[in-house]
Amino acid sequence: MVFNPNEFTSEQVNILHLNSDKDAGAGALHHTLGLGPTQASPGSHRHNGRDSYRIDMGDLSTSEVDYTPEGGTDGTQPTFDGAPLINGHYIKMGKLIHFSIDVDFDNILTFGSGQYYLKLPFPTEHAFLLRDGCLHDISGNDQYAMSGHCDAGSDILKLFSVASNGRDVPFTFNVPVTLATTDNFHIAGTYHASYR
Repeated sequence: MVFNPNEFTSEQVNILHLNSDKDAGAGALHHTLGLGPTQASPGSHRHNGRDSYRIDMGDLSTSEVDYTPEGGTDGTQPTFDGAPLINGHYIKMGKLIHFSIDVDFDNILTFGSGQYYLKLPFPTEHAFLLRDGCLHDISGNDQYAMSGHCDAGSDILKLFSVASNGRDVPFTFNVPVTLATTDNFHIAGTYHASYR
């Protein structure tokens, strides 16, 4: 059928709408993700879902999962009276992970030396930096911004604070402030996990 751009019939308009409707064919303007021949392939923009990467519907769970993150320093390790008070939660949707970690110093005996780190629930596919953390200096009635950096392929989140000049500096026992047992911090973020 040849279309006259100056004079569309209702039949021609209907055909144009049908051809642009989702999943109508390879030329459709809109596609849903799926395994059909006219659906878009997840992870690419090829229009043949039949041979595309399969989405495991079990990976699309959005319930929160509790976990106990490990942590420490790159120097002398801190010591505790009992288990460290570190609590973590994450939500996994496919390879997208959102995590939240809370650390309380109530039962710490020695703070150790060196830069602090925490372990993420899964290794990351790409390096990333997040800035959704806060150190609560209870004794000083203050709070400090915290950030975390993770290298590609790692599950180690190195912790940082911000210096007065705006630069990231390693978060240690005495940076950005000397820590006390009444203090605590939390950090959260979203990243792309490296597992399949």
